[in-house]
Amino acid sequence: MLDEAGVGPEMPGLPPQVEAVTRRTPDGRRRRFLISHRTEPVPLPEPAHDLLTGGTVSELPVGGCAVLRTA
Repeated sequence: MLDEAGVGPEMPGLPPQVEAVTRRTPDGRRRRFLISHRTEPVPLPEPAHDLLTGGTVSELPVGGCAVLRTA
């Protein structure tokens, strides 16, 4: 039923126990919030700019979180 409705993962490629939510600002910018509940680091499908650290991240640490700037 989800496939028929066109509903899929917020960020394809992430394993279970990783929450991903995208929010849009009034001016149209998007931010993706990630929270890992896993007991091992999680590689991201592609590196991204993390607004929390100001750097580029390619994985979430154990129990880590990130706020990614998206196009």
